[in-house]
Amino acid sequence: MLKLVISPAAAETIRYLPPSIKRGVKQAIRAIAADPGCGEPLERELAEYRKFKVRRFRIVYAIDRGRRIVRIVAVGPRRTIYEDLAERLRGGS
Repeated sequence: MLKLVISPAAAETIRYLPPSIKRGVKQAIRAIAADPGCGEPLERELAEYRKFKVRRFRIVYAIDRGRRIVRIVAVGPRRTIYEDLAERLRGGS
């Protein structure tokens, strides 16, 4: 079993989600913890990450099998999550 780690940014986003979406995100996180391979792999500069869909929101996470960790790095609307994460990884904000 891999340890689940949620980034502070993702935790903050989850905290302020509407209740119905928050429930779906929490269920999805439990599914990811049980089977980290369940999400779809991302491409290009986000190729080391996977995504899990929850209605119009996405959960982006990475699997570190060597350290036995699943890191939830971002939660947000599909429309902006990938650009925001790529910018953050490039050191933008």
